[in-house]
Amino acid sequence: MRYLSARGIRAAWEPGSGHLPELVIDGADTLWSAPWRDDPAIQSDASIPVVERRLGGTFVCLPFGRDDRAGGPIHGAVANAPWQIRRASPSALTATCATPYGRVAATIAVRDNHPVLYQTHILDLAAPASFAHHPIVHCAAGGQLSAPPPRAVLTFDAEAPVFARNARSDGWEIGGRDLREIPRETCEDFATIVARPGLGWTGLARHAEGDTILSLRRTEQLPVTNVWMSSGARSHAPWYGQRGLVGIEDAISAGAESFTVARAGTSRIAAEGVPTCLPPGRHVIPHAIVRIAGSHEILEIVSDGDALAITTATRTLRIPFDGRHLA
Repeated sequence: MRYLSARGIRAAWEPGSGHLPELVIDGADTLWSAPWRDDPAIQSDASIPVVERRLGGTFVCLPFGRDDRAGGPIHGAVANAPWQIRRASPSALTATCATPYGRVAATIAVRDNHPVLYQTHILDLAAPASFAHHPIVHCAAGGQLSAPPPRAVLTFDAEAPVFARNARSDGWEIGGRDLREIPRETCEDFATIVARPGLGWTGLARHAEGDTILSLRRTEQLPVTNVWMSSGARSHAPWYGQRGLVGIEDAISAGAESFTVARAGTSRIAAEGVPTCLPPGRHVIPHAIVRIAGSHEILEIVSDGDALAITTATRTLRIPFDGRHLA
């Protein structure tokens, strides 16, 4: 394990799988890691993909979801195979991973008094590929999403849905239910938010934890956010009924449709007018995960030089942030 720290923030990153299982900001656990990471029976079970055995905090996917083209592991080598550390300091590291679709280099950094995990991934692709960040957040007693008004919201044929299957909406309501309200009942569901142009952000206000977790990206690179909601419906190993999990997965992908469909550009997501794969070549993709105290409904986020100006339903907050990161 490699540890990163700065004043007010610490993280742990695992070179064996590329997962970041620990992120503590201002003394609070920000991301969820699987409790079975220390279970010898689960760790020795080769029938369970590495990405599930080592499931922790946040990681990247290339391709996103099942690789039905090359038959690789779910979410690709970057989430299942070792990475090579190229540079490291107490507050930052750079590491690389080779995949059948090209090479990925990740730079992960923290800064004094910034409640932010800064990530930049450089993809040198030899073939088209979908890509996603995959942070997982735990809500002990539910939560509420915030995001800019969507271009569209789509659902899929999930395992145990609470939202209408295979539906589409121009707003947040799907079949009479608001996607922004995280389900508290038993479910295994998945929805895709298709973003409008501009700074992309998604907030998750956690009711019991009393904080708000934000993800930020550039929508011309990652035009969708896949929202994975898992609460008690998976009874098989290693899940055994884990509850209150939310994935906020900023991506260029076809949602829950296959990688082959994403490459072909024939998915329901592509029909909304956004790309579902990155073309061959170099792509520099910044991303950030932020924690702020208090459960907030967020109306707007503006990157303003050395801060984020976060407009909530009651006031505007200014959070230290390197504005060059998403420039």
